[in-house]
Amino acid sequence: MSQRRPKARLDGNHTVIARHFEALGCSVVELPHAGVAGFPDLVVGCIGRNRLVEIKNPDTAYGRAGLNKNQQEFNRDWRGEPMFAVCSEDEATALVLNWRRA
Repeated sequence: MSQRRPKARLDGNHTVIARHFEALGCSVVELPHAGVAGFPDLVVGCIGRNRLVEIKNPDTAYGRAGLNKNQQEFNRDWRGEPMFAVCSEDEATALVLNWRRA
């Protein structure tokens, strides 16, 4: 899990989704350049809980492919809660609403 990750580019929908989480009352730390292969784009905090969030852009073939190999390995090896992939503001809202029900 300590493998270095190449310089990351932000997905086209990254900023919109990060700001949407904030508008929903969440704390957001953006970490696309964390330096660890497979590490998700965001750490989102809400209602005393944290979620690791990977933003995927459905407008690109890369984004539609889902989690890449490094992200799948990170998710497999991570001992905390699993990473959530989010493609839209609606999916971000659904994630927060499911938080509130848990």
